[in-house]
Amino acid sequence: MIPLLEANPDVEVIGILTDEPLVAMRALTAVEPALAERFRDRITSNPDQVLRTAGLVALVDADPSEELRAVLEEAPDRGVQVTTPLIAKLLYAFGPVDGSRKSDLLHTLGEILESYNLTVDREGLLRRILQIAVGATGADRGSLLLYEEDADELAAVVAIGIEREVLHKIRIAPGEGIAGRAFAERRAILLHGKADHARYEIVRERDDIESAISVPLIHDDVVLGVLNLSHGRTHGAFDEEDLAFVEQLAALDAKFITRAEEYRSLRRDSVLLRAQSEVRDSLSGSRQLPVRLSEVCRYAAGQLERGLCHVYLLDAELQVLSLVASSAQLDPLAPPVRLAFGQGLPGRVAERRTPIVVEEQEGDERGRVGVYPLIARDELLGVMSLETVSSGGDCDLLREQILAITETLAQELSDLLRETRMQREATKMAAISEAMSVLGRSADSAELQRSLASTAAMILEAEHAILRLQDESGAFQVRSYFGSSESEAQTQLLALEKELSISAIQRQVRARALDLDEREGIEHLGLGSALVQPLQHGGQVIGTLSVLGKVAHDPLAGERFNEADQQVLGRLAEQAVLILTQVESREAASQHQRFDDLTGLPNRVLLRERLEQEISRSSQSGHRLALVRFELDGLDAVIASQTEGEGNRVVQAIADALRRSLRDFDVLARSGSDTFHIVVPELGGEISELLGPLARQTRDAIRHESETLPGLADRLRLVIGYGVFPDDGHTAKALLERADEPRILES
Repeated sequence: MIPLLEANPDVEVIGILTDEPLVAMRALTAVEPALAERFRDRITSNPDQVLRTAGLVALVDADPSEELRAVLEEAPDRGVQVTTPLIAKLLYAFGPVDGSRKSDLLHTLGEILESYNLTVDREGLLRRILQIAVGATGADRGSLLLYEEDADELAAVVAIGIEREVLHKIRIAPGEGIAGRAFAERRAILLHGKADHARYEIVRERDDIESAISVPLIHDDVVLGVLNLSHGRTHGAFDEEDLAFVEQLAALDAKFITRAEEYRSLRRDSVLLRAQSEVRDSLSGSRQLPVRLSEVCRYAAGQLERGLCHVYLLDAELQVLSLVASSAQLDPLAPPVRLAFGQGLPGRVAERRTPIVVEEQEGDERGRVGVYPLIARDELLGVMSLETVSSGGDCDLLREQILAITETLAQELSDLLRETRMQREATKMAAISEAMSVLGRSADSAELQRSLASTAAMILEAEHAILRLQDESGAFQVRSYFGSSESEAQTQLLALEKELSISAIQRQVRARALDLDEREGIEHLGLGSALVQPLQHGGQVIGTLSVLGKVAHDPLAGERFNEADQQVLGRLAEQAVLILTQVESREAASQHQRFDDLTGLPNRVLLRERLEQEISRSSQSGHRLALVRFELDGLDAVIASQTEGEGNRVVQAIADALRRSLRDFDVLARSGSDTFHIVVPELGGEISELLGPLARQTRDAIRHESETLPGLADRLRLVIGYGVFPDDGHTAKALLERADEPRILES
């Protein structure tokens, strides 16, 4: 191999890299002693020394040891090509080509095509094959065109004698010109002299071609493209022997292209599958979404030379893009970066929903910015922005790789969004059910109302929550507030909530405000958004439940209250109304069972409970306790003989008179239609000191009512009984029985 390479004046063999220099020296001596002498100082086991050699182009992989194989893997990153011996023989062993060496060239090409290793750069090898064709035939110009099925055109891939700047502009339709005719008719064309313009449908006049060969590239009966050779000065420069050689070369070339495309397809599939796998692996797990997306950004940036990657997610409610992840380090304390639709390249891509790629060439380096929409199921989720400064590479494969990353990211994000939304909704609905189950056991509506505001704030992840309920006057009063605003801020907060509530009550539909940060006078509150849900019962609005200021823990949930939050608040409101009415019904039932409907005083049931409680306390403290019974004999007859309103007024007047004569902690109860009981804890003096004022107050009330009901005082007689603890008994039953005995009878 080494003598073949040295025979080419354009190639310099700079050394032999091996981990066994002595063995290599003996092998060279066996081949040619003079060869061993020339390379004595060029055999090394130091890979760094070899890779630092100025002008190093290629390393020939001749089955090295495992230690040196790592060097081969590192070489491409330094711009050094790694080839097999066969490909190195083709690329570097043949110098100027003449007719006598054509068979050697074809044989070498055949060996390469039978080789399994096709990792060499396709364009470089195609260029070398074209060089062989040009050199072996004496042509001064050549090109290789491949057919692009999507465009239905032949496009130039490599060329000799044609300016590189115009190479990509060469595109020919099948049947157009000599190359197009060769492709369309699947046959080689040899021209002596200029081509007939009419016959070959030549569009562009070419005065610099006197001879030409165009041969279709056919493999497995598929036409892949055309190999073109031409001479600009010599008429009849090519003969039948040249044509036969080029046809054989074209057949090998077509076979190579097919092999290379198969390898390229496998490599492409491998790269794309790897990209998809990396994205899915990065997004898996339970870490916060920005952390997972940043890992995707680092992977994407790592596929680029000096790459940088950002991911923006769409807040559909605000129609803005928020920067949530990057391959660079983001400051978690910095204000969020937001872009409106149409703002910058990311905003423009979000608006158009199509990628934008901007490139700029400066010397050997190419700067590129690509922004790609993240779309799945026709829903825009965000955009991915990529930047790179590179000096080459497989642009097509890289472009497909980036598309694979963005498409996979969009699909995974869509699934993640849908799953997260479903989980969040299920969690919130479960939280509502659990909270309502607990709150439904409340015995006190005031306690329930306080809990409803804090429950709404917790489930909706809100900073503030307010419950308003309609009072007897019809006004909607604040019954509970949850939040941490200072007094001045709370005043502004309640004023804002009142304004939103009035709108929701008037329209009888939930209200949502998304622009609170832009409202003059309250922008400092930092609320962002608010939801107000009317509470309806029996077709009437009985109140409102409001949440203000969403606490955004997860970018997927958005920074403002959205439609999903509205559904959750609506469900919570339905349950809240149900629980409120249930508790109020229980309270009403309890009120009826334990209180007198007319006076609101405890009835006989509650009287006994309170009496037992006071007896227990008196037993522990040693204080005396009195139970007094006031019966108004004849009151039932008065009530029956008067209208309902007049009878009720008399009863209420007597109850008010007794209440005025008692201390705050004394217990007054209406135990019958004409009977009142009084529990007097901590009786300090004689019982008579208590009974006298009570009797006077009662008689005064009766006389006052007699002004509108003449003869009332004459029809009522006051009967008083009492029992004292512990003198008259130690139990509620004993005291009640003792108090039922008349002690004082007024005539």
